[in-house]
Amino acid sequence: MIEGLFKAMDLQILKGELERQGKLVDELKAKVQQLKKDGDDKESRIHFLTAELERLGKLIGEPNNQLNNQTLRSEQERQGKLLEELVQESNKHSSWFNPHNCSEAKLSGTFEAHLAKFSSQPFKVACDANTKGGGWTILLRRMDGSVNFYRTWTEYKEGFGDLNGEFFLGLDKIHALTADTNQELLVVLEDRQGNETYELYESFAIGDEDQQYVLHTLGEASGTAGDSLSAHLDMKFSTFDRDNDTWEKDNCAVLTTGAWWYSKCHFSNLAGTYNDDSNQKGVNWFHFKGHDYSLKRAVMMIRPKK
Repeated sequence: MIEGLFKAMDLQILKGELERQGKLVDELKAKVQQLKKDGDDKESRIHFLTAELERLGKLIGEPNNQLNNQTLRSEQERQGKLLEELVQESNKHSSWFNPHNCSEAKLSGTFEAHLAKFSSQPFKVACDANTKGGGWTILLRRMDGSVNFYRTWTEYKEGFGDLNGEFFLGLDKIHALTADTNQELLVVLEDRQGNETYELYESFAIGDEDQQYVLHTLGEASGTAGDSLSAHLDMKFSTFDRDNDTWEKDNCAVLTTGAWWYSKCHFSNLAGTYNDDSNQKGVNWFHFKGHDYSLKRAVMMIRPKK
């Protein structure tokens, strides 16, 4: 009777231990599922999940010392395998939030890109994972006039603005990205009435600073906005303090209060003055709204050509 009583007690303790570990695994599975659904506060969620994995590993590795039988060991092995699967699942979804470039990003937002030919250190980029299949690295974004785009050559070389708002990525980075991989360019435009249009260029690349960041590749254009960029092909970049346009009498960047691949002067001027409807001075795309209309929104973005 006494022996039977102890066996019954062991079975009860074993049952409780297995239920406890099962609940821990179920709890962690639920957190992984929540991580899939919710992309905000990414870093803290990843750190939290990592800590939970470590905690669960310790709990599973330290069973009740009254239980030391084959049944519990088998259950621990099973739970350990489940833990490994959860770790792999966590790592997979962590990569959603830490891609090496925008083509890997599953969510839109700001991430660190790795481009060894440009720098040994990663640099921040804004990614669009929603527009036309996603995978886009944003080069320029105008949306509210909060950032001044009438800037120096050095500022355009290095980049400026807020990656979560208005910004220009920087000519050095754009050159590095387009030199590393064949890129297509998408220009998305919106007028003040909310009408949206786009133009897609099949192959976009610019030169380095020694070449004055010349726009040397565009490829075929297609879309609904009309082609207002091909006229600038083979033009060097100009700012108010670096005149590289083909007009001998004046500096197009000064006349149009912007910076661009000007000729004499432009069919597009997406770095012009926001909300300025003066002739050729605003955020212009001639074949969409002409020279006397400053667009509400303009975005230039690239992704590797498949």
